[in-house]
Amino acid sequence: MLIGPAAMSRASSGAPETSGPGDTVTGRLTLSRWCFTGLALLVLGTTVLAPAAPASAAGGRGSATIPRSLTVKPGPQREVFGFVNASNLGDPNVGYTSWNMRLLTTVAFFSIQVNSGDGNLVTYDNGWAVYHSQTMTNLVNAAHANGVRVIVSLNLHSDSQVCAGLVAANTQNTISSAITQMNLYGLDGINLNYEANNITCPNGLSSRDQMTAFVKNFRAAMPSGYLAVDTYAGSAEDNLEFFDVTGLAPYVDAMFVMSYDSDYSNSTEVPLNCSSYCFNPVSPLNTYRFNVSKTIAQYTALVPASKVIIGQPYYARRGCVPSLNVAHQYPIPGTNFVTTPYTYASTIPSQTGVYNFSKHLDPGDGVSEWDTWYDTDWNCNREQYFDGVTSLAAKYDLIDRTGVAGVGIFTLDYGGSSPELWSLLATYFACTVSVSIAPTQTTTAFSIGMSAGSCQVAYFDVQQYDTTLGEGWFGLPPVGAGGGSSASGGAEGFQGHTYQFMVRAHSIGGVTSSWTQATTQVSATSTKAHAWSGLYSLDAYGGIHLADSPPLGGGPSFASQLARAVKAAPGASAPQNGLILDGYGGLHAYGSPTLQLGQEPYYPGNDIARDFVFLPDGSGGYELDGYGGIHPFSLGSSPMPAPAGQYPYFPGQDLAKKILMLPDGSGGWVLDAYGGLHPWSVTGRALPGTMAEYGYWGGLNAARDLWLAPGSTASSASGYVLDAYGGMHPFWSAGATPPPAMAEYGYWKGQDIARGFWFMPGSTAATGAGYTLDGYGGVHPFAASGQALPPAIGLHAAWPGQDLAKALWGA
Repeated sequence: MLIGPAAMSRASSGAPETSGPGDTVTGRLTLSRWCFTGLALLVLGTTVLAPAAPASAAGGRGSATIPRSLTVKPGPQREVFGFVNASNLGDPNVGYTSWNMRLLTTVAFFSIQVNSGDGNLVTYDNGWAVYHSQTMTNLVNAAHANGVRVIVSLNLHSDSQVCAGLVAANTQNTISSAITQMNLYGLDGINLNYEANNITCPNGLSSRDQMTAFVKNFRAAMPSGYLAVDTYAGSAEDNLEFFDVTGLAPYVDAMFVMSYDSDYSNSTEVPLNCSSYCFNPVSPLNTYRFNVSKTIAQYTALVPASKVIIGQPYYARRGCVPSLNVAHQYPIPGTNFVTTPYTYASTIPSQTGVYNFSKHLDPGDGVSEWDTWYDTDWNCNREQYFDGVTSLAAKYDLIDRTGVAGVGIFTLDYGGSSPELWSLLATYFACTVSVSIAPTQTTTAFSIGMSAGSCQVAYFDVQQYDTTLGEGWFGLPPVGAGGGSSASGGAEGFQGHTYQFMVRAHSIGGVTSSWTQATTQVSATSTKAHAWSGLYSLDAYGGIHLADSPPLGGGPSFASQLARAVKAAPGASAPQNGLILDGYGGLHAYGSPTLQLGQEPYYPGNDIARDFVFLPDGSGGYELDGYGGIHPFSLGSSPMPAPAGQYPYFPGQDLAKKILMLPDGSGGWVLDAYGGLHPWSVTGRALPGTMAEYGYWGGLNAARDLWLAPGSTASSASGYVLDAYGGMHPFWSAGATPPPAMAEYGYWKGQDIARGFWFMPGSTAATGAGYTLDGYGGVHPFAASGQALPPAIGLHAAWPGQDLAKALWGA
């Protein structure tokens, strides 16, 4: 082996027909929009979550399934198989102590010679001495500590020597003694480096057939060890040469394809047609007869790709040439024509006696590096060809894309500790990630550090699991690295919760690393990063999407756009659990602890459910149907709430939109499509007062959402109605103080796109502020006169051009 809507109707009458018990409609006030801040449709924050297509659920009432755990498997994802020369094994500059063992899978000690006369191992050379040294023991210990296998390579070259060594009696000696030596140092297998032509040997048998028989017998004697055979790049071209590729495949774990030294054969082939050796790529990517692309295609057409390792050279070819800057020159005979290691070939510009250095890429394959310079040490123009980072990266990428077993290196000591070589291996084959996160967080928003060592990363994936709630894994936005090796991402959590994080890297070479895990706890006394504990949007399929908040899940996943409303369960832990309403009246729990339904109204196949409210104690609540009907539901073992006594009703007209409940649970108001506000009450309780002033658009389906100010009572209530264009209209009952006009808010004149709004905790009738949700998922701040506008939301779901957002809620 060689090396509000301004355009909306302002009617003052025309409330929907009512026939429900006790329904009355008095004063109506059509309010115009007071202020427009110029917020454009879909003014999004710095990061937008684009959710995946929702999963289907039978009957529209299923729940999403979330995986509980992920497998962590560090290290290279393909074979990274490297030879090491015995003479350099212990060299501190290029030997095993200079390597990054975590980026390797197999190290092959090169080599122990085979005595062709009897098949026994040669015991008197340097290879034997190093193999039996403390250095070898240290290598094995270091490799095994990093999960790297170590094998020993058996060497036998030339036609006559190979013929002799393959005599049946001799191969039995080779197999027996090699396995003994393998076991002596606790090695993991054997590499066979037998190189010859296919000839008829003196015993009348072909060297090809005897080589195949030898490998078959070796496998029989070593059924569990790793067995590799080194083969030529052109062996699979016609599969008629020394290596019977298909014959060997059943007995080997790997074929180390020596896809290098191709410059010798390619010199006299098309397209160069040189009369003798001329400079060209040592291991071309394409173009030439023998090239890596063709070799992979030929091998994988004959044997499983999982057994093909593409060997690459960490060395250069150089010599004196007539002129500078000419690619394929003949070396001048009798001058210094040599093969040099990568460590020397890659550092020519920094060496003494070098002038007029120029770097190029081969005009044939476009990636192989060739350099020229004038060298005073040799008093001549010099040229060299070798595989620099551009060439190696291109071939590593090809290995990844074609799915062969991995890459082979001849030899690791020719590259030593060169950081660019290890970075390439990491980028294309391993990219092992480490995660840095404080064990305890003092704020609900915190950072996660991630690094892939020397791997060049395009971006990192981050997933989060809420151990306290038992929910996840949630995919967080990718964290860009821009080709660097590290980045920092943000995450959020609920106070007092413990979280697990999984991080993996996507290298610029297209490799996806294994997952790495880390854990942290958000202190129960941590500072809240926002004015809320959690803020979320609901999509039409029942999906829950965070808005600058901790991840939350466990909701339904409908097969169609069936989601209608969502509310958080009352209590100190809100909004960590609650209910989602589907169009048929089905209620679906989200979050944790999971709410258990008792009795609920349900109308299979009849899309008429529109909204619901919880009782103040969370024991149940009421659903609103599109005709104005109000239906109780219970949770767990709690008794069914008393039925509604008086409520609005619009027979045959799907007009009811939203329902509110007073803090005392006695009743509330229903919003109709035209903006009308209608009192309702629980049986046995007094009907709340009617509203003195509110926005109204007779005959126009304009009302979208409703908010009741804290502290409202049956006789003194106020709040706001959201219209389809984003306009926000105050309402109030007789004797109540009118809420102030909204000073700043999102507005889309003539576009029916506003879907919901949410007032931040602490908002009152006089100090309202919060966010409006548009149909595409955009979340836009608003504030009443005299109030500061809330900060823009940085992270939220968005569906540009798709009207999928249904509701915004939080606590």
